[in-house]
Amino acid sequence: MVFSRILLPLDGSAHAECAVVHAGRIARLFGSRVTLLRVLGGSSANGATGSESIDWRLRRVEAERYLNALQDDPRLAGVDNDIMLTEGRPADRIADHIRNNDINLVIMSSWGAGGENEFPHGGTAFKVLASAEVSYLVVNDGAGKENRDGYQRILVPLDGSHKSEAAAHVAVALDAGHDTDILLCHVISEPAMPRRRPLTETERSLKERLIECNRRVAGSYLEELRDQIGKQHRIRTRLEVAGDPVGCIAELCRQETPDLMVLTACCSNELNGWCRESILQTLLSSTRLPTLVIQDNIQIPGDDIGAMQ
Repeated sequence: MVFSRILLPLDGSAHAECAVVHAGRIARLFGSRVTLLRVLGGSSANGATGSESIDWRLRRVEAERYLNALQDDPRLAGVDNDIMLTEGRPADRIADHIRNNDINLVIMSSWGAGGENEFPHGGTAFKVLASAEVSYLVVNDGAGKENRDGYQRILVPLDGSHKSEAAAHVAVALDAGHDTDILLCHVISEPAMPRRRPLTETERSLKERLIECNRRVAGSYLEELRDQIGKQHRIRTRLEVAGDPVGCIAELCRQETPDLMVLTACCSNELNGWCRESILQTLLSSTRLPTLVIQDNIQIPGDDIGAMQ
């Protein structure tokens, strides 16, 4: 099982609840257990603080009612779930729960009760996603509200590494009914050739030959991967060349209108691939598409085989 324990942080707001439908979909497909987590901030009233205050007790009762009601929500129908209510700084308590409870997927909205602002994520979401070492699915307000049980179109950006293929295998697993349109895409970065003067004819020719070489290898890679995993699934491939890969993927999102993007993150010291920092700070800042980021040690078929060699 890829995702056995899912954490769904909630703060009682409509923004945060946008993640519930995604938690239900994924949990039903993978047979996952979902924990609905609510963190109450400390308060002071009548000289009492934190859990001793009357105000906090009232808010706790209200939060418990909210979580109990969500357990029977149609969006979580058929899902094994439990609730957890705690106190403290939300980002810290969420991170603690991830570390101490074998969580392997966090699903949360970019925004909470504080609402949207000029930044791509709210403070709590940014802190949690920046520190999490497990996979996560981040949802923007308004995403995933359709009344359907699966994803219709999934975009899977690949960097050519074998590790990135984990995203393709997860996307296929999400296609339970074999009617999801899965698009495997690879963006070839134009080679950087900084000059104080225009490129010479020889330099332009060298650049074009390198791009063509990368295009040929990447095209074969995408076709081989599609044939490997796509016999019972609707899988397309798309190959692009761009000086700005992030901008290119954002444009693909606009053109293809997927309802989910799945990609694999790597450590910043790895030679290629999307590193955790670049995903959070650049890619997720350029699109409002719900995005599932695979970044823990998920085993995929052929782990002893290299990619794009």
